[in-house]
Amino acid sequence: MARLFCFPTLDKRSPNVPIGRAIIHRATGRIMGPIAPIFAEDWPFHTIADSEILWRYMDLGKFEDLIRSSTLYFSRPDKFKDPFEGRFSPGNAQQLSKSEEVFRQLYKIDDRNNRDYPEIHRTVVFISCWHRNTRESFEMWQAYASSPESVVITTSAKALRRFLPEKIMKYAVKYTPLDFPRTEFTHNSLFYYKPSPYSIEREYRLLRSPDENEVFYPDNPTDWFRRVPIKTKKIIHRVITHPYATRETKMKVDELLRQYLRCRRRENSALEI
Repeated sequence: MARLFCFPTLDKRSPNVPIGRAIIHRATGRIMGPIAPIFAEDWPFHTIADSEILWRYMDLGKFEDLIRSSTLYFSRPDKFKDPFEGRFSPGNAQQLSKSEEVFRQLYKIDDRNNRDYPEIHRTVVFISCWHRNTRESFEMWQAYASSPESVVITTSAKALRRFLPEKIMKYAVKYTPLDFPRTEFTHNSLFYYKPSPYSIEREYRLLRSPDENEVFYPDNPTDWFRRVPIKTKKIIHRVITHPYATRETKMKVDELLRQYLRCRRRENSALEI
């Protein structure tokens, strides 16, 4: 029996939020009880407009790997710096979210001490992080580019939606204080909450779930990441070098584009002095 089902019917007042959830029978798909409401303040999955520009800042080596292999690199979240990636927040130890409280009351559930599954799930999903903005961000250069030998690529929400596999989740991250209780609407929902201090990142997150027969060896470095094939011409819209990029770095990027992405031309940073 499945623990959770989120109804696709949307509330007109909160068009991003399903109207409710219930327990359903895995084999028959029949609803096994009442429909519990979902409150908008708890829901972590938020879509964005197709027109939104998304930025990915990276070192030159990662950019070279991206266009040579025509793959997008997805990292395992238990390797990220944020210790609360894919985990419940300290707020969960103090209280339940409104959505969770109603759900548990309706189904008489008390499993607050069962927290093993999120820890396991942190080792079998993979994430690609993008920054939502209309322009370059010097703060993002500082955070995600370790040296002036770096680039940023841009795309759009529409391109990622159209040209990446449908099974990859694509949502904006929800930023909340650490005393805000997170709700496990699905196995992946905890990965779409982040602590408020990270809000400057304005992250749009792609999440790859494990395939049905996929085998994992968590201690093997080859299982710390996954690569997703992409059409670089469709995904990469602009390539911009670091504000302090050297002439040699710019020449290197120009040569890589000539070899692997002739339809794009390198641009100098708008922040370059």
